[in-house]
Amino acid sequence: MKETFFYKHNPIVKKVFLTMLAPTILMNLTTAIGSMADTVIIGQYLDDLSLSVVTFALPVFMAINILAALFSVGGCIAMSIDSGKGMKNDANRDFSISLELMAIASVMFVLAGVFFSHTITGLLGAEKDVFDLVETYVRIILIGGPVFIFNIGLAFFVRNDGRPTLSMIGMFSSIISDIILNFVFVGVMGMGVSGAAYSTVIGNLVSILILMTHFISRKNTLKFRFAFDSTAIRIIKNGGSSALNFVYQFITILIMNHLLASLAGTSGIVIYTVVFNLTTVSLSVFEGISQTIQPMVSTYYGENSFKNIKETLYLAFITILLICGTVTVLMELFPQVVPVVFGVDDPGLVRQSAQAVRIYSTSMIVTTVNVVIGYYLQSIEQSLLSAILISLRSFVVFLIATFTLGYLFKMNGIWSAYIVSETLSLVIGVILIKAKQRRLENVNILLLDKEICTAVETYTCNVKKDSFADFKEYVVSKLKNSESISDHSLKATLLHLCEIEKNLTNKNSSYIEVEVNNKDNKVIVRDNCSNGKINIEGYNLNESSSYSPALGFNRLCLEGD
Repeated sequence: MKETFFYKHNPIVKKVFLTMLAPTILMNLTTAIGSMADTVIIGQYLDDLSLSVVTFALPVFMAINILAALFSVGGCIAMSIDSGKGMKNDANRDFSISLELMAIASVMFVLAGVFFSHTITGLLGAEKDVFDLVETYVRIILIGGPVFIFNIGLAFFVRNDGRPTLSMIGMFSSIISDIILNFVFVGVMGMGVSGAAYSTVIGNLVSILILMTHFISRKNTLKFRFAFDSTAIRIIKNGGSSALNFVYQFITILIMNHLLASLAGTSGIVIYTVVFNLTTVSLSVFEGISQTIQPMVSTYYGENSFKNIKETLYLAFITILLICGTVTVLMELFPQVVPVVFGVDDPGLVRQSAQAVRIYSTSMIVTTVNVVIGYYLQSIEQSLLSAILISLRSFVVFLIATFTLGYLFKMNGIWSAYIVSETLSLVIGVILIKAKQRRLENVNILLLDKEICTAVETYTCNVKKDSFADFKEYVVSKLKNSESISDHSLKATLLHLCEIEKNLTNKNSSYIEVEVNNKDNKVIVRDNCSNGKINIEGYNLNESSSYSPALGFNRLCLEGD
């Protein structure tokens, strides 16, 4: 019987991870590819001056993405942790304040677009021959800022609320709408750069309308209420690392452009464009894996389910080896395909670009490990450590390695800087994490506390109605023998398992998990069959206990007496 209810790797964690993984990666890939497709379409219909407008406007998009990441990622981390603790009101407060911060940022962008578009265009460096075009494009994007911010923010919150597929559909619809409208506005109606800007805004609006359907569905657990307090600081701290990433990305692009132009002129910029496009697409995959673990780690952290956090990280690293390892092998074997895909046709540039791709690809696995560790630290609210790791790998160590190796080995040295900086940053990051772990005994950053791990017992089944009785009997017998679990928790668990049994069928099997935390005197019951329909009024739950959906599963959390 023991073999039936114990798994080496938790199937529920695996199911949640796989449910989140594909939509999150596809959502990131769609955004990256859609951005490039947008540029291609504009380039086909308009002249070179018009195409440069998008380049001039990049800092505006960067500013929007920085604030969107700051408030959405920060808010989602706080919301998931509080949700894991069973604190519904606090989770809704986190959600509400995040939206309010987005609204404040939105007003700032609108005001900037209405009153300061001329000044901003000048700051962007647009000269007379393209100034009016840039100002037109920038004004529309700034005034449409709220659409961009709320599209990104809602996509994150809907995903964290157990609807990753809906987030993916929203983002995918945004890109498709943008591309179609670009053809119509720019190609057919001849609206020029203003048509390109309008199509981008409307595309994001389409996504918002799709995402809003979540809030009128039965699966929604988020409720907005006006509230503004010190939680805003917590949200900003949590999201700071994600915002920093965008800042560093922008600065390094400017520095790399100047460095490569000085080393190899125009050909160096062409090769860097190939590598940059490859990094954009590959980073969308890296970020997809990392963003998959964020709601899981934060929720399990709130629950003190450290075994499930370990399981989540195990799945993430296995995924890194499978996906990034496969891509690395392909890049090593067929590197010349990448420059050809991005439009490079000169044989000499293809050869040099292929060499750059081959060198860069060696960094993919280490890069993804660093990105995952960064998101993991964010997810458990170790924001300073996360910010330090991102600063090292994306800015400080990367630039030192780039200039040093570029000076010694020219172009090949620059591409080698990726693997060198990622490896050094990983080593330094692990040392810093271990140092903090030693200083703060109550902060279990590395999840190495054997007492915590051995204190948690997990019983999981994947059964149909007829075979559930054995599982229920086994769990109840274990709880009776536990000295740390109260009689009240035992009775409530038995009642809940009986209610779950009523929702089971013999047609489909369902997952049920009972996690017993003897250290915290807590029992958590998870299932994916009752659809939140169970009436728990007869359980006589205390204030520290709760029943709510989390990560797509129904969850009863029983604490104390």
